[in-house]
Amino acid sequence: MKLNKNDIVAVMFLFVFAIQTGCRQKLPDGFPAKLVSFEVKLTHNGSPLQGVTVSLILTGGNSPYLVRGNTDSNGVAKMETVMNVFSQSGSTSGTYNAVITHTPTPPSTISDNELDKMSSDEMIAYRKKIEAEIAAMPHPVPQEWGNIKTTPIKITVPENGGSVTIEITDPKTFVQ
Repeated sequence: MKLNKNDIVAVMFLFVFAIQTGCRQKLPDGFPAKLVSFEVKLTHNGSPLQGVTVSLILTGGNSPYLVRGNTDSNGVAKMETVMNVFSQSGSTSGTYNAVITHTPTPPSTISDNELDKMSSDEMIAYRKKIEAEIAAMPHPVPQEWGNIKTTPIKITVPENGGSVTIEITDPKTFVQ
């Protein structure tokens, strides 16, 4: 049996349709049906902050999900909604309290492969060294921003999505 061009196109269409409909995951109960694209950019004195974790918690109630993201080298966190182990890109619209944390990378950081080769005594000494380096490093994100009870940062996600930039200009950085 020989297939003509129209038969091949029809088979391809059915194949793609079957994959798309079969691969859709059912949303968990309580997970928002509509998400919009939203980004948070963090800068310190005009320079992007990499490795910052941004968590958004809806104001005024208990939500079964969390909106979060980590900043890249441009200081941009593309937000995703997370519930248990399920996540999708985007956020619901609404007003959120923002919890923002940053732990700088200490100069003595080594790879996972190198860590695997260490004895338990070497591992303990390494962890102490890393903790001391982190404690001595300046932290551009104010400490109170890292706690839901003390963060002054509120972010509103519009119905059509978008982005917000948070510029940290306070010259007082803290050391943990």
